[in-house]
Amino acid sequence: MEKKISKKTGFIDVLVGLQWGDEGKGKNIDQLLGSGIYSGVARFQGGANAGHTLKFEDKTFIGHIVPSGCLQKDVELYVGNGVVVDVVSLVKEIAELKNLGFEVLSRLYISDRAKLVSYLHPYLDQAEEFYRSKGGKMIGTTARGIGPAYGDSRARRGFLVGDINFPDFEQKEKDLSELHMNFLKMYEKEYGFVIDENKINEAKVKWFQALRELKKMQICDLSYLIQKRLSEGKNILAEGAQGIMLDIDFGDYPNVTSSNVLPANVCLGLGVSHSVIRNVYGVMKAYTTKVGGGDFPARIKDTEVENLFQVSGGEFGATTGRPRMCGWLDIFSLRYAIGLSGVNKIFINKADVCPTDKIEVVTGYEVDGKITKEFPLRLNQVTGVETEKMLGWGNANYGVSDVKNVSPALVTYLEYLKNKLSDLNVEIVSVGTGPDRTHFFELKK
Repeated sequence: MEKKISKKTGFIDVLVGLQWGDEGKGKNIDQLLGSGIYSGVARFQGGANAGHTLKFEDKTFIGHIVPSGCLQKDVELYVGNGVVVDVVSLVKEIAELKNLGFEVLSRLYISDRAKLVSYLHPYLDQAEEFYRSKGGKMIGTTARGIGPAYGDSRARRGFLVGDINFPDFEQKEKDLSELHMNFLKMYEKEYGFVIDENKINEAKVKWFQALRELKKMQICDLSYLIQKRLSEGKNILAEGAQGIMLDIDFGDYPNVTSSNVLPANVCLGLGVSHSVIRNVYGVMKAYTTKVGGGDFPARIKDTEVENLFQVSGGEFGATTGRPRMCGWLDIFSLRYAIGLSGVNKIFINKADVCPTDKIEVVTGYEVDGKITKEFPLRLNQVTGVETEKMLGWGNANYGVSDVKNVSPALVTYLEYLKNKLSDLNVEIVSVGTGPDRTHFFELKK
């Protein structure tokens, strides 16, 4: 049941990934914004570790910081205080969008309380992964400096975006950079992590050049602006990065991202009340993927079959290019994610990708020889999975935009999934059948 919001104020809808990220959220954000009911779209967490691939006609754009609504020319774009801003990436994205015919500077608003990724944060990220590699426990970060930036924020020594306009920023930058270099020298001395000072100096020059461009942008009290828009009766879509299973509190810690991915973080990441949130949309693939370190219970055991999904689904990271692990649809983790997030509407993507004539669905995890009802603290506790087998549907559904033309095997699969989730009060609203914004069909109640 949808929450009723007063007609005198606008509302915020939230869209999050229900798996381990890479669910194709950018396309669904673009799809929702095309409805015309939203005046703006907001990022509320994460940073340049997120990669949203957007396709429009013959144009492709991979965004990292700029919200996915950038291809909708009349939509305002908000970067919230919960985001860590890689300013070099931001400036690059804005230039790429301009070359594609999309001017965003006049409609892009950045919270003065957003966190700033320094030019040394990526090196600290790499050093930490190098240290972990000694024990074979790499997390598989994107090495974009996200964790160190959030860490400095929690240690109360990092930069806020708004700090760049204060006269003491220069001294703060020198002090923090000195501390960071001391950390890097410790990693070099103790663990053998090699510091390339020429590359560091190049990164520093690019960072300061990007900061000069950042100063020209609309840095503001974003919480005030969003509340003002809502009071004007305008609606906003909050877009999540990564996926629920990578949430720092409820994912497979430490193999997680460095922020809270849950919709509850919208309030903290944008500075709004929970009372303005209406629908929570969840995005999933028809199968499951994961990139980075850690265990993955649903992973397809047959390497050849997994490779078929990687190639057919184009399962290579938008940010890193790394191949993603591919697994069967994991209903056990999906139910866990829905319970955590309060999702009431679901988008399914990549339903056109099914390179095998038989598939499996993971319905339970085995821990200590028993099927567990509770989600395990650590995924390495999972010794086996409970699965159910079904018929696959091949490539017959690529580009299908009418439910009447969907293959019978896919219809059976969707009905099966609806039944498995029927007690959670969620509705499957759309099924994606390809990368283009027109490649989907709607499901009616």
